[in-house]
Amino acid sequence: MDFGFTQEQEQLRAQVRRFLDAELPLDRILEWSAKPQPLDRALWKRLAELGWPGITIPEAHGGLGLGCEDLIVVFEEMGKSLAPLPLLAVDAAATAIRLLGDDAQRAAYLPGIAAGETIATIAVLEESDVLAPDAITTRARPAESAGAAATTRGGGGPGSTSGGGATGGDVVLDGAKLFVPDAQHADLILVATREEGGVSLFAAPATAPGVRVTPLVVVDPTKPAAEVHLDGVRLPASARLGAAGGAWPAIARVLDRMTIGLAAEMVGAADAALAMAVEYAKVRRQFGSPIGRFQGVKHRCAELLVDVESARSLVYYGAWAVEQSPAEAASYAAMAKAAASEALDAAGEECIQIHGAIGYTWECHAHLFYKRGRHCHVWMGAPDEHYERVLALQESPRYPKRNTSAPRCAPSSVITCRKARAATAISKAASRACRRSTSGTRICSRKVGSASTGRRTSAAAAARSSSR
Repeated sequence: MDFGFTQEQEQLRAQVRRFLDAELPLDRILEWSAKPQPLDRALWKRLAELGWPGITIPEAHGGLGLGCEDLIVVFEEMGKSLAPLPLLAVDAAATAIRLLGDDAQRAAYLPGIAAGETIATIAVLEESDVLAPDAITTRARPAESAGAAATTRGGGGPGSTSGGGATGGDVVLDGAKLFVPDAQHADLILVATREEGGVSLFAAPATAPGVRVTPLVVVDPTKPAAEVHLDGVRLPASARLGAAGGAWPAIARVLDRMTIGLAAEMVGAADAALAMAVEYAKVRRQFGSPIGRFQGVKHRCAELLVDVESARSLVYYGAWAVEQSPAEAASYAAMAKAAASEALDAAGEECIQIHGAIGYTWECHAHLFYKRGRHCHVWMGAPDEHYERVLALQESPRYPKRNTSAPRCAPSSVITCRKARAATAISKAASRACRRSTSGTRICSRKVGSASTGRRTSAAAAARSSSR
């Protein structure tokens, strides 16, 4: 079992880096943030020619047929450039189609996604702000007989009937979805709905009658999102992906995969923010010396490096687990997102602090990373939510039971105690990943060290880097 990147994956990383540096430098991202613009379809088409939207789509449908580990390489580099591209949403939608769709549906949707002709997204979150099956209230109901009669009078169509009964499996969607990623750019929206006591997933064209997309003003304009309102949206039965009411297990897998992809973007952004801060600390002089020589700055950079590398290890292992060990994917998705959220939050803030007064100006790129951190902190679940999820997963029957004779927390400190337990679990998981690094199985491209020496090793590396 080897978690080191292959030569082909490193070549992919280099290709992505060259493209993003040429097409989406931070100066262009700064301009885009000041005045958000629609997605550049010509740019997206060029990305499709490089194979990015189809990385994990099977070759039979025009993709490259690669795995989640390859996709994580692209997400991490995108995070470093804060690229305003809908790849995360597109991959989530394509994965849902692969998991739930039949052969005809895969043949209908996947080639267009891989070719860059169709931009797809998935809409799950609603007003409850909870990603769970019970939180979905958007309804899918059989088309009424009156609607069928109207269709018949209008000349018929797919699924229409010639009498007063319901149409041949047609359904009508009603509800609203919040914070749907890149919905304002999408051609196809996969909508999770309540149907037959469970959750179903429907592929709705963004231009279908009754679909209304309202762009939202968000903290980070490079991560656009929108509300999607469904008012009597009529779809044929062929738009349903999978069995009626049986889509949630696949949706949960897609959300875990999406969470790990988002965490990879966050790790890349945190890494870039740290590199920017370290570079400035090398050249900014105060009291006749670069500020990177001062312990206060060294320690900040060292701690940030430890946080970033720990989150990176969790992301890489989670990406492997998505396809190779699905039972671990949910736990590592939660741990990776919690660790990456806190790492990017800290990196964005410290990048501004190390830059000093200039870090607060619009022209400095530091605030771009800070905004990305604040936006992604809560998207797909805040760290506290993922701490709770880690504990819930570890307390499930598949994990050993805790020692019930151990001292219990006082009621007033239960929340703090649970958060500490979850943080400890995440730290141990990152340490295990790092220990694999020293025993011949690399989780990340840069070794961090063992559980006992990793912090000192990383701190020393950051200190040396900032003092050069």
